[in-house]
Amino acid sequence: MPNRDFLIELSCFVHRIAATARTGLAFKPDGYDAERYQELLHEAARITALLEDLDETRAVELKDRWKTEVASGFDGYVTTGVGCGVIAFNERDELLLLKRLTGKWWYPTGFCDVGLTPAEHVVKEAKEETGLDVTPLRLMAILDSRHQGSARRHLYSMLFYCRIDGGNLKASPLEALDVGFFPLERLPEPLSMPERTWVSLAREFHFEGRREVYFDAI
Repeated sequence: MPNRDFLIELSCFVHRIAATARTGLAFKPDGYDAERYQELLHEAARITALLEDLDETRAVELKDRWKTEVASGFDGYVTTGVGCGVIAFNERDELLLLKRLTGKWWYPTGFCDVGLTPAEHVVKEAKEETGLDVTPLRLMAILDSRHQGSARRHLYSMLFYCRIDGGNLKASPLEALDVGFFPLERLPEPLSMPERTWVSLAREFHFEGRREVYFDAI
């Protein structure tokens, strides 16, 4: 069986093909080029279904969904998804984590909404998901999902080191099964991603006073 690194690379390649096809259809919705983009979209959906162990019907549904998401011109340019994450500790130096609906633990995070700055988004996510009021103090990292072991949608995640100012700790029933604080040495399992770069960064920023922003090297 192919190893996980190969499957991640293959998945990223297929997603790039799908994004290129959708962007191509946004700028060239008709003619010879459009036919080729349609073919690329079909093949990308088929391979994605194989990688995710889906049947042929789901592959057709995926292709059709991609087609309906195509907008016109620059509005249809497919880009990487962007989200923001909250790294926050309580007075006992324990890290705030959520148990997602998948049953896996992760820091509060979410896709960036139109009209909000990244810092505003962090405040919003923390309040909605955990009931806590936070203040972003500094940008910690910009993480690429491919480097975090994810073979799904390509994402950039901006991590913010935050101070907890108040609120009442309570998991949002729409987004989490549980919420709590945990020592870095005893984080709950399973975590959402196998890569633990963010754990090392949380330690460095909270306990060691790091201020330099991390990003994945070329």
